[in-house]
Amino acid sequence: MGTGSEGLRSIAAPPWTGARSTGIGWTLAATSFGFVVVQLDVTIVNVAMPQIGKDLGAGATGLQWIVDAYTLAFAALLLTAGSFADRFGSRRVFSLGLVLFGLASLSCALAPSIGVLIVARAAQGIGAALILPTSLSLLSHACAGDAAARTHAIGWWSAIGGVVSAAGPVVGGALTSGLGWRSIFFVNLPICALGLWATRRYVAETVRVATQRLDITGQVLAILALFFLTHSVIEAGVHGWAAASVLSGFAVAAVVIAAFVFTESRVAEPMIPLGLFRNKAFSASIMLGVVMNLTFYGMIFVLSLYFQNAKGYTPTQTGFALLPFVVIMLANLASGHLARRYSPRVPVVAGLLLLALSSGLLHGIDETTPYLRILPSLLLMAIGAGIATPALISRTLASVEPTRSATASAILGAARQVGSAIGIALFGALVWGLPAQLAAGASVSFDLSTLFRLAGVLLAVVCL
Repeated sequence: MGTGSEGLRSIAAPPWTGARSTGIGWTLAATSFGFVVVQLDVTIVNVAMPQIGKDLGAGATGLQWIVDAYTLAFAALLLTAGSFADRFGSRRVFSLGLVLFGLASLSCALAPSIGVLIVARAAQGIGAALILPTSLSLLSHACAGDAAARTHAIGWWSAIGGVVSAAGPVVGGALTSGLGWRSIFFVNLPICALGLWATRRYVAETVRVATQRLDITGQVLAILALFFLTHSVIEAGVHGWAAASVLSGFAVAAVVIAAFVFTESRVAEPMIPLGLFRNKAFSASIMLGVVMNLTFYGMIFVLSLYFQNAKGYTPTQTGFALLPFVVIMLANLASGHLARRYSPRVPVVAGLLLLALSSGLLHGIDETTPYLRILPSLLLMAIGAGIATPALISRTLASVEPTRSATASAILGAARQVGSAIGIALFGALVWGLPAQLAAGASVSFDLSTLFRLAGVLLAVVCL
């Protein structure tokens, strides 16, 4: 393993050299601008929720839809975005995503009502869907088939996004307390502009698959399935899991999902090529993506409400309480080193074990639990997610042909966003009410996270 300083150099030093280093470096910089705004808007909004609710008169369901409108649109359109990128070129679609995300952010900042804000958040999600798979495709293209360079570049890409995601609550808390919640959306505009400039000037276009057709039926069915599934989970928190509207919603979701699978198995050029799932490692990676995001972002949502509504923290204090997540950057960089030295399975399994331990340590917390008891869990969660995620992404891309890299990353991204939406809806339904009730619900959500993560460990050991 080497000495401490040698170990750090081996983690941070890129395996690419020469002229290609410049191309990968600029591609990494440009795609990171896109990933920054995508990740920032996953976490920066959470700490502003109470103020948004008071300002726009939104209840619990409205606040959940502010988050889930983004993640649902993100998840549903990722699949089509992958097909778009394969057909028209990832650079072109990535640029379009940045423009749309910037315009949607401006609409969020100026929203006069909760309904307008939810629609604008959905538009942000569409922009994010165009950005995420194309950023990974552009990185993979710049690495020209070099697996070591790709793993290292994805590690840095994940690290940059991880730091921004972890800093999101701090930035969101400071902006919300100082300038109001609308400022958290204005901050996206210069980032999108810089990303667009760097992409148009320095990033090379990917190879286009001219015969790729759009699967409109599959896209519509995917949107309907995700909507009914998430809507039913959110409504279950309001009306109960046995309510007729909730059960009927789940039934409709099941029928639509079945219709989606049937359609995808029949069309000539499906949005999701079902043949990819014959690869055991690819299928396992997709399931693990769901588990990791469901528990990670569901817990961040719960912790943001717990700190403010159960413990009485201000938005700024909540942001600083979540600041330990910045260690995710070092874990992201270590992931690539571990994957190259051993195999991608090692950091994935290790990361999931740390994630299970992190949520297990939060068993039984209440509104009087001191922050110092929660701190180790936050650190372990950041390290676990940071180690597991880049290796999982790299393993997914390596399991498909290069011409399918955008589609594969879109499927993984969609699965992860579906996990995020369901996690926020599921765990969010547990954490409303008085401080004692909220804290008890938070504890239950952490126990569920532990069970999901342990199941993920088993899946990774057997299938990766």
